[in-house]
Amino acid sequence: MPIEFDIYPSPAQSSNEGAITYHARVANSSTISTNEIAQNIHKRCTLTISDIKAVLVELHDEIVHHLCNGDHVYLEGIGYFRLTLSAPKDITPTEKGHQAVDIKAVDFRADTLLKKDLQKKARFIRTAHKHRSALLDIYEIDALLVDFFEVNQYITRQRFEQLCGFTPSTAARHLKRLLEEGRLKNTNTKQSPVYEPVKGYYGR
Repeated sequence: MPIEFDIYPSPAQSSNEGAITYHARVANSSTISTNEIAQNIHKRCTLTISDIKAVLVELHDEIVHHLCNGDHVYLEGIGYFRLTLSAPKDITPTEKGHQAVDIKAVDFRADTLLKKDLQKKARFIRTAHKHRSALLDIYEIDALLVDFFEVNQYITRQRFEQLCGFTPSTAARHLKRLLEEGRLKNTNTKQSPVYEPVKGYYGR
């Protein structure tokens, strides 16, 4: 099955004066679950689906264990995993406590073999479905939010995407901006954010 793609304006330059540059991006939106992976592997070998799932669970635990030891994890033919850390901008070399340091992300770098196999097998086709974000400016976004919060207490990221016609990445970028500008606040967890207007914005 070919990889569907579309052409998008590059965010870093789309707001600047002058010619807009573009880039290609994968447009498929499907997410493959552990169950689907286990079932597909089961069709190609003698292992049961339960055995395959058990191995995947143990692999997860092994990766977590070694990353927590500060190790880099290399899965041959797949790639490398390593932790990156976050710390306050004012941290100094004399910092002794661990409270200021946290996990920023788990970085993944694909193995050369994985990239070569992808390059051999990948085929591309221009998507017939348009996934690109609407080209709204910050004032149009604000106007949509004013109307939305007249009848709603809060907004989720998914609902914000639908409201503005944004892709997930564009929605995330604007939500981050609105949080930094103090227009919205997250009243739930970091993993499951729920956004409400800060007093003085969007009719509150």
